[in-house]
Amino acid sequence: MMRIVIHLFLLVNCLAIGTGQAAPSEQSLSVMRKTFLQAEHYIEQDRESDFFALSDSLKNYPLYPYLQYQWLVKHLNDERAILAFMHEYPQSRYTQLLHRKWLSDLGRNQQWLTYIQHYKSGQDAESQCYFALARYSVGEQQAALESAKQLWLNGKSQPTACDALFETLKNSSLFSDDLVWQRFQAALVQNDTRLAGQMLGLMPKQHRAMAEIWLKLHHQPQGVTESSAWKNTYPRAGELFTHAIQRWLEQNPQAALEAWEQRKQYFSIPAETVADIEKRLAMALAFRRDSRAYPRLSQYAGQDESALEWRVRSALNQQSWPEVLTSIAALNEKQRAEDKWQYWQARALAAGGQIQPAQAIFQEIARHRSFYACLAAERLQQAIQLNHRPLDVTGPEIERLAQDSEFEAVGELLAIGRKPEASRQWWHAIAELDDHQLAVAAKLAQQWNWPSMAIFTIAKANQWDDMDLRFPLAFISQIQHNANQQNLDPALIFALIRQESAFDEFAGSSAGAVGLMQLMPKTAQQIAGEFNENWSNDFNLLNPDINLRFGSFYFKKVLNQFDGNVVLAAAAYNAGVNRVKQWLPKTQSLPADIWIETIPYKETRGYVSSVILYTLIYQQRLLGNRLKVADLLKEVKPG
Repeated sequence: MMRIVIHLFLLVNCLAIGTGQAAPSEQSLSVMRKTFLQAEHYIEQDRESDFFALSDSLKNYPLYPYLQYQWLVKHLNDERAILAFMHEYPQSRYTQLLHRKWLSDLGRNQQWLTYIQHYKSGQDAESQCYFALARYSVGEQQAALESAKQLWLNGKSQPTACDALFETLKNSSLFSDDLVWQRFQAALVQNDTRLAGQMLGLMPKQHRAMAEIWLKLHHQPQGVTESSAWKNTYPRAGELFTHAIQRWLEQNPQAALEAWEQRKQYFSIPAETVADIEKRLAMALAFRRDSRAYPRLSQYAGQDESALEWRVRSALNQQSWPEVLTSIAALNEKQRAEDKWQYWQARALAAGGQIQPAQAIFQEIARHRSFYACLAAERLQQAIQLNHRPLDVTGPEIERLAQDSEFEAVGELLAIGRKPEASRQWWHAIAELDDHQLAVAAKLAQQWNWPSMAIFTIAKANQWDDMDLRFPLAFISQIQHNANQQNLDPALIFALIRQESAFDEFAGSSAGAVGLMQLMPKTAQQIAGEFNENWSNDFNLLNPDINLRFGSFYFKKVLNQFDGNVVLAAAAYNAGVNRVKQWLPKTQSLPADIWIETIPYKETRGYVSSVILYTLIYQQRLLGNRLKVADLLKEVKPG
């Protein structure tokens, strides 16, 4: 009887939405929020009758679909109620989430006919595995096994939901020793050594012995220099040798290069593989600022854009300006037009005494808004150009968007303190907007005092000229206070936050960094010790006051380690102090612009150049003039 009541309740509720219920303005939103939170509490306690009694008064509340979704995920066996919800809210984010959870439940319970009926292509690996099992169960064995084969050869560990599908594949005529070996190889390419190790048990004895050698050399590539029978007897010895060299050059390029030069002639290696290894080795040398990189890249870069750019950087490392010009000329037209390479062309021309053409290029670049435009402006002794242009968005447009049901849900999630959930809902709400609508949404986020979402949204629209929106002065009082405490320019702290989190106090990285200034919990614990404070909860880093206090202190500490060199401190904040020390020049100082350009990590190169640019932008936003480009770009001395 209770199941019938639930069906009727949900179906009637869904139908009632479209029949003209009372607008939210007729009931206080503050009361509805409290009712919503109480209804959630009843769901958690499985008090269904109390939940139904409360939810009936929330039919027009913007978070009503969210509330129903929370009830339905606890009742995934109620097919009729789930289908009614998905029919009523076809565009809702919660329909997508519910559909995924429902499919997972159907797969676990092997309800294959229903699964096939409601499966949508392009879903995650778990769904694909369940769908293949469903097809197998209804007689589409060949198609199911082909899907299983593709998932098997992915090279990455798959969800446990795929185990049954893979067992089916293993028991089929499609399965072979070669298929096991292919997965082993694919796993090594993806560096999934755990999966590669699992394949050993499926191999015949003779294959397993060689696979163990592959796996050992993957972990310890220096073993390729040892005397081993496989070098003379194994048909794929050249392939194994090159795999070990590629792994080794990631750890020790110098040793890998020596081993390659001494032993490559003893193996049969395709010419294209030789060229690829030579290019990789040359780039590894370039990362280490080795003078041998330039001639090797000149020979092996080919049309590889990254290798061609590193050829320029190798010439910059040696400050060989004629080779810089030669290397830039070898870039493709699109690359040569970038501010970056235009700047270096002008630098090379100026170094060669061609002042007038160099000045002309600097003048052109300086009109833009980029790191290299700032460098060019400094060489011309001009102020940087921000080219501020506010978004062309009207108040009524913002108001209309705010009244859209998806955005109303965002607003209510913010109102009840669910900012992470509001963020997820926001991305769903803006997914199908055109560029102008995205601009309107960015201004709405700005009105809601949500700077991070305003920044991300306007970036999605590829509109870059509204400086107030892109570089907000959020948390200004806390930032200025902590900057003063550490004797730092506030513009520098603003720039770090803008680059690290874009002012999202809930930001988190895959490495575990947290909050506005993206501090690691272990670092915060150490700082707390220096402050003589207890550190009992890593979630404290989500508190802007704590994060800013600790982050400002930590950056000043790093800055002191590098004698006040902002470039090195910024690089260390991103990549770590020890790594930056390894990147310091060995014999003679380097101009800061060259050192930045030749940082081995692309992420850190971009990070440092952005922090410098953002600092200069924030100086203008704050009407400050304390820091000049020359102050920020001090010469990098040998380590």
